[in-house]
Amino acid sequence: MQPTSLTDLSDQQITEARTASSGRTVTTLHGGSDHTLKQVVLTLAAGRELSDHENPGEATLLVIRGRVRLGTASASVEVAEGEYLVIPPERHHLVALTDATVLLSVVAR
Repeated sequence: MQPTSLTDLSDQQITEARTASSGRTVTTLHGGSDHTLKQVVLTLAAGRELSDHENPGEATLLVIRGRVRLGTASASVEVAEGEYLVIPPERHHLVALTDATVLLSVVAR
């Protein structure tokens, strides 16, 4: 059992995301094909996005650093550092309004 500093990981990933051609970095903290729960730390450089995609199950988003906008066909919401959001069970996209790091937790269907 070993704790992980999400702020340290965020600092590292922001540096990497700024220079990555995709403008993002992802680290899996927990989970995989043999787990129900998957948790990843996703970092997007400012202005970058994850395009529309289906929600793979029950999912939540916790903003570790920065600000993001999560949008669906019918609504969008800005989520700031330290804020938590239950992701709706529909197609959605995520845009980094600033350099941003989020903890994405998903329980697969």
